[in-house]
Amino acid sequence: MRLSRFVLLGVAVSAMVGCSEPSDGPTTPNIPPLAYVRYINAVPDTLGTTVRFIDQVDYSPISWANVQFRGLGQGNYQPTEAKARKFRVFTYSADVSTAGNTNILVDTTITFDAGKYYTLLHLGYARAGSTPKQRIVVITDALPATPAGIAFRAIHAGLDVGNVDIYATATTTDAITGAPLLANVSLNTVSAYLARATGAFAARVTAPGSTTAVISAAAPAGTAGSSSVDPLGGATVAGSIITAIAFPATPANSAGARFTTPGVVYFIDKQPPRTTPNP
Repeated sequence: MRLSRFVLLGVAVSAMVGCSEPSDGPTTPNIPPLAYVRYINAVPDTLGTTVRFIDQVDYSPISWANVQFRGLGQGNYQPTEAKARKFRVFTYSADVSTAGNTNILVDTTITFDAGKYYTLLHLGYARAGSTPKQRIVVITDALPATPAGIAFRAIHAGLDVGNVDIYATATTTDAITGAPLLANVSLNTVSAYLARATGAFAARVTAPGSTTAVISAAAPAGTAGSSSVDPLGGATVAGSIITAIAFPATPANSAGARFTTPGVVYFIDKQPPRTTPNP
């Protein structure tokens, strides 16, 4: 009889546990304040690079692996917990167990503010005895409001190129005339965003006061998109926000990707908005 009472009590308790009410209200993830960070490799004399945030796994960018000279880390801007963040830049190795991935180029801590966008420009030379030595240049990307045309800026990362003037012409072969868009631009200068009408153009880089181009590069046209395809930023697509970066040639002893002349590469900072709604 006592055993029966204990069995019944156990069944009642189990029933109460199984029928307990769920907690009130929806469950929301505890997401910390975020910044948005990207990495660009402007080191011309070494292998591709790998970037790892080493202070924590959560709310850190994916590892940017094997980023070649003149290249952008995978995924463009990545959400990153906004605070002081420690990361390292390594020379790339396909086998993470080899010494190649323990060759640390940069070991640093940078504080990121919530809601801001950043470009980590890895600038300089990695080889011993070369100057300037490689380092991370932190650029706060004050993205403008979506422009009626496009917004365009330039960054001078052309080691050993010297100060430059920057023009914009319709093609890479048009005569350069008039005043430059940006005059006497020095290494590590980041221009403000300039408003431009949509339309094909090419960046033309000259020595100060000269009209002879030392670098010419056409901007990507972009794709307007449709009801089923997102637009891709470019010179002909309204709402595009674009950065052009001038890079040097690679030295003769470079171990990575080789470029025999200086060049300009365009990066889309912000894609244009969809103009045709989804069906």
